[in-house]
Amino acid sequence: MQCCIVIIRRPLVLIPQSEVNRVLRAALCIPAMFVALTAFGAEPAAIAHPCAAIEDGQERLACYDAAFPRPVDRPVREEMPDADSTQTDKRSQDFGLSEAQLRAREPERARDKRVELIEATVVGIRYRSSGERIITLDNGQVWLQTEVTVRGPLTEGDQVNIRRAALGSFMLVTPGRVALRVRRIE
Repeated sequence: MQCCIVIIRRPLVLIPQSEVNRVLRAALCIPAMFVALTAFGAEPAAIAHPCAAIEDGQERLACYDAAFPRPVDRPVREEMPDADSTQTDKRSQDFGLSEAQLRAREPERARDKRVELIEATVVGIRYRSSGERIITLDNGQVWLQTEVTVRGPLTEGDQVNIRRAALGSFMLVTPGRVALRVRRIE
């Protein structure tokens, strides 16, 4: 029995060659059935409508206008938008913008309030079984080092900076000026 290897994300899956052939045959049969139906008398929807048979353009348009009249216009109620709909509209307008684009749209006073860097002292360091460090700071924040590395040794009492980085991430800068990618967990 022949086998074909198919990679689905991480694990390797062995699928028998006969199963692969069956799926390929089914995929090729669908277009063939479509061609057969159109070649042997299946009419497209446009020809099936009686207006489509009229040769003169003006008469055909009049026929379609009679067959498909315009919908009756409904009066529009004018309402005051509530705060929730205004917020939803703002959020949908901002969807897809990068952090830099969102900052550029913020009023100047809101930009001034945004914290770009904090300085703190390390008061505790724990390690997960996967090797990631959990760093507790004197301000009560708890950060997880997302990259397992031996770079950037830290000890309790070290002064560190945490600054904003690209794509909404954060970097913890050690006293030795080594930048480590971190994520706040508390």
